[in-house]
Amino acid sequence: MLLALTGTDGVGKSTVSRALVTELNRRGHRARTVDRWDIVADDRYPAARFLSHDIRDIRTCVADMPGTSRLLFLVWSMAMALEGLREDPDEIVVVDGYWMKHAASEIVYGLEPSWVEAVVAGLPAADLTVRLGLDPSTAWRRKQGDLVPYECGMDPACAEESFLAHQRSISGHLDRWTGRHHWPTVDADQPLARVTAELVELVELAERAERAERAEPAKQAELAEQV
Repeated sequence: MLLALTGTDGVGKSTVSRALVTELNRRGHRARTVDRWDIVADDRYPAARFLSHDIRDIRTCVADMPGTSRLLFLVWSMAMALEGLREDPDEIVVVDGYWMKHAASEIVYGLEPSWVEAVVAGLPAADLTVRLGLDPSTAWRRKQGDLVPYECGMDPACAEESFLAHQRSISGHLDRWTGRHHWPTVDADQPLARVTAELVELVELAERAERAERAEPAKQAELAEQV
């Protein structure tokens, strides 16, 4: 199962991803996280060996790219990170953010929405996407000391009003996709244990549905033989 956790900056995607994987493994599932930066200095991804080993420097360079180049690079890095996944339907792979937040950001920065959606459509489809919801004002308080201009509408001062305006614009696009694709939403302004518990429920519900779907062809074949 490929699970994407999405939401605006400061919603806690990385923290929640780690907590969710820990809890899923504790419950007997096999789960792990995958991040686009896993491809850096990792022998499993030889085609990415040209990248600097300094991830912070890479992220700075990416933020300086023109929007079109930036989106294509981010999509490439995500596709590369997922390329190393083995085909195992019983493993739960949690992707922190996936394409959603970056796609919304680049639309806010001026890229054509239909082109952005066409580009990200080439990535593997998530079996389950969950939107983590949080008011941007709360996210601002969480992000103190960890802000970059890319999250603030490219404001070098990273002012509060710039962050809030940019994140609200991103949230608008995520709202539309959430409604269109019927992504479940979890309130991220709860204790981490509660957020994790709600996500585990969603994952286990999706797993049961997936197992039933995989079993259905075999059941239909058995009935056909009986006839």
